[in-house]
Amino acid sequence: MVILKAGYGLDPNGFIVSDVSKDKIDNVYVPCIRQSVDSLRNLFPNKLHSVYVYGSVARGEAIALKSDLDLIALFDDKLSSVNMAELKNLAGELSQKYRSMFRDVGIAVAYYEYTVDPSNYYENAFLKELCVCVYGDDLGERFGPYKLTSEIAMRFNGDICESLTRTLKKFKTASNEEIKIITPGFARKLIRTFYSMVMVRSKIWSTRLYEQSEVFIHHFPDKKSIILTLLKWIEEPPTDRETVYELFKREGEWACANFAHEANISY
Repeated sequence: MVILKAGYGLDPNGFIVSDVSKDKIDNVYVPCIRQSVDSLRNLFPNKLHSVYVYGSVARGEAIALKSDLDLIALFDDKLSSVNMAELKNLAGELSQKYRSMFRDVGIAVAYYEYTVDPSNYYENAFLKELCVCVYGDDLGERFGPYKLTSEIAMRFNGDICESLTRTLKKFKTASNEEIKIITPGFARKLIRTFYSMVMVRSKIWSTRLYEQSEVFIHHFPDKKSIILTLLKWIEEPPTDRETVYELFKREGEWACANFAHEANISY
């Protein structure tokens, strides 16, 4: 692997340079995005504030059938349990309709008051650096610029312990088909968490998994085989429940035990 140099992904003043933009979204995905927005507007005409795309589609790196369409629907008012069920059904319908294009269409929920609150650093930075507004008032324009800080690392991936607990619990009752879905998702989470642990000291910003992997391996070369396994599982999810469970448990617990200390190292 080629080792990225300090300053990669940052401007001359050390601020993060976002690698997402509306111009990078491939035209082939525009109809699905447009229908998603229209459906959200029809379903929540008095609550929807804005809609954002993030992930590989926003970076212009989506791969047909392997990538997800990741959306954030930001609302002016809290959604009821009925509203949440309607949103879940909509995401399922869109996933079915566009299954020849995306592995899944996911719609995350955010709220205006919480997002614009300066104390909610994670929401501010996530929207600014990782999201593209495709409908409504772009709140991301209000935030930043941001430098690489341990706070960003903690806010983005400091939930690894909770995520690990949820994932291991799902594994115990998941079918083989469900394992094929759970495995790539948590493999991505682990890689992003590992990268966040060394992000500040490396002075490198990237949202690409293979680049994040390179950065982490540079600092923890003994973890190279683990990273290569995780990358492989993202592309080709295994069905060996016990092998996946044991690796996730071992490496997830290592991340839980070491995250805070490592993420705060800078030099």
